[in-house]
Amino acid sequence: MDPVTLAFLFGGLSAASLPLGAALGIWLNPGLRLTAAVMAFGAGALLCALALELVVPALAHFPDDPAEGFKWLALGSMMGCLLFIGLDHSLSGMGGYLRKHSTISSRLKRRKKQHYRQILDKLSVLDLMISLPPDEIRRVVSDIEKRFFEAGEIICHEEDPCAALFLIEYGSVRIQHHGEEEEQGSLPVLKAGEAFGGLALVTGLSPIARAIAVEDTVVWEIHKDDFNEVVAVSPKLQQNLEQIAEKHKAGELNDGIDPDQSRSWLQAASQNLESELGKPTEAEIMHAAHAAKKGGSNVALAIWLGIALDGIPESLIIGSTMEGSAVSLALIGGLFIANLPESMSSAVVMKKHGSPAWLIVGMWMSLMIMTAVGAAFGNIFIADAPLHLRALLEGLAAGAMLAMIAQTMLPEAYDHGGWLTGLMTVIGFLTAIWMGTLGH
Repeated sequence: MDPVTLAFLFGGLSAASLPLGAALGIWLNPGLRLTAAVMAFGAGALLCALALELVVPALAHFPDDPAEGFKWLALGSMMGCLLFIGLDHSLSGMGGYLRKHSTISSRLKRRKKQHYRQILDKLSVLDLMISLPPDEIRRVVSDIEKRFFEAGEIICHEEDPCAALFLIEYGSVRIQHHGEEEEQGSLPVLKAGEAFGGLALVTGLSPIARAIAVEDTVVWEIHKDDFNEVVAVSPKLQQNLEQIAEKHKAGELNDGIDPDQSRSWLQAASQNLESELGKPTEAEIMHAAHAAKKGGSNVALAIWLGIALDGIPESLIIGSTMEGSAVSLALIGGLFIANLPESMSSAVVMKKHGSPAWLIVGMWMSLMIMTAVGAAFGNIFIADAPLHLRALLEGLAAGAMLAMIAQTMLPEAYDHGGWLTGLMTVIGFLTAIWMGTLGH
């Protein structure tokens, strides 16, 4: 049979597990732990395939000059890695991150970090806050709550005291302190970016009798109960609060903030912010997915392109590594095994987002065809290419595949599989090696 036709068929065979995995994910709806185990198994198989069928051959092109082979392999690998990272970032911005649980989780953690950084930025201009240890305040931010009040709605009053620190995101709030008479236009109004109620965190008593939203207003609330939970386990924070309370009694707290001190506090509070983020909950993931799905067809296209980015890098290599009608069973088997959990995991996530079954399977079927066509092109244009170009392209595919395994497959496997991830990765690796021995 014509080598090009064989390359097409082998490419299609290696990707036949894409629609198969999608169908299994939709109709069987496997548990997260099972999906994680299969994902780790596929990652191990793919690691073996790219090592034996991409890295080793790239170095073998130059038996008399190993350094030359490494140069082209390393160059291609870095190009493939950076290309994958760049395209993945671009597609995620369009909604492509919705293709997998791991990419959704990563995106949400990045957004949450930016959100916490913005809150810390607002806190850094408050004299009360920068008087407290920044590493302790970072833990308080994780309990902050966003609240919306309509115009005229009471935020807090005598029967529901202002036992919290409120940061005004937008809108405005009229403040009435204890002992003040409510006369028309006499009470102070706080605008976006300002805060009130902070002393309640320190003294337990709020000087504010009533706070009313002048217009539709959004505030961020750090409640005293949440604040006290952090204080209870931090002797350092307790000591600082006692000092602040003494300053308050002496009237030494003021609104003047040294900009350098504020920036220094913000920088310290923002360090290692990831430690306070935690993993996004399933509810947060579903909410983000449904919100993004309102973007329409552009999001669907981004998801499809993101899936292609994960699965296509190896297609050209299948055809280019063929020697006549012979093909590596380790490569084909490793790719087949790796593609199965990839599509299964993504199909489960996409199904939860409301995508119809026919669309999900159709997307993976189209990628199977693309992989077959890519393999045929690889046999036509790369198989007889100069050795340095082949080494470069093999390195390109290896770099992209390694980046994909590190960014999407193994993190998702470990999140849900725990200790099972290491075991299944090794088993997948050995399985691919065993399949390679069959070819000999």
